[in-house]
Amino acid sequence: MIGISYHAGGLQNLSLPEVIRMLSETGYDAIEMMCGPEAHIDSNSVTDQELKQVKSMVEDHGLKVAVINPYKGPGLYQLALTSPQGAIDHYSLLQDVAVALDARGVNFLTGYGGDKGDPFAWKLLIEVLQPICQRAEQLGISMNIHNHEATTIDVPDKVELLVHHVGSESLKLLHDITNFYHLGADIAEVTARLFSLTVHCHVKGIKGMYPYSTFLIPGAPDDELDFRTFAQTLGQHGYDKYISVETFSSMPLEKVEIAYDMMSNTLRDLGLRQ
Repeated sequence: MIGISYHAGGLQNLSLPEVIRMLSETGYDAIEMMCGPEAHIDSNSVTDQELKQVKSMVEDHGLKVAVINPYKGPGLYQLALTSPQGAIDHYSLLQDVAVALDARGVNFLTGYGGDKGDPFAWKLLIEVLQPICQRAEQLGISMNIHNHEATTIDVPDKVELLVHHVGSESLKLLHDITNFYHLGADIAEVTARLFSLTVHCHVKGIKGMYPYSTFLIPGAPDDELDFRTFAQTLGQHGYDKYISVETFSSMPLEKVEIAYDMMSNTLRDLGLRQ
């Protein structure tokens, strides 16, 4: 069965207890937990005691923590450009947060490194990802590439090439189908092609194609993303992890229910959810 998660960044304006209660009451299975300088869990001040309290609160509401998301922080390239060891240390902290909350992995955006040239950015990313991923292997979690337009890793070929160069079994993909789609990817083809790397998914609603695209609530009336094909392809290959709803805090609060209803109904219709 496929679980439904919610990227808590879309509810940044609410407290974490409010977010957890709302997701539980709506029917979500998990939360994609933010950890960053402007997140529900502040990466500058997080403590073991806080993590114990968060874990207890999540479990008391019948939820899981799907993954950790470094919300509002700089991309990995930008961190590494300032200090390679600082980037490694930051993601070590996020890995420890993931372990404490029983999350399966840590997401990351590569950021964009065109200022010094693309080969330089790639080499720096590989340099810091190798020790980060080695530590993830030891902890039994994954490091999840978040494909994103206007970053170094935006299209499928680059995902596969980065995994090849880093050479770690822990380097996987947060498959953001919306970000692939509005750059021109075929939903069924890219989902099947990258399935072996996919350990988590994001879905946003969308209208139009990059650079003229507008993100929407998944399941909104104008949403053009073919979620059914995405879910069906995942199901055909045996996907049994989480798909996270990704929205933005500026969107109306109804987003929580609109997205859940669309995704849960589609997954049930496909026999991928009870």
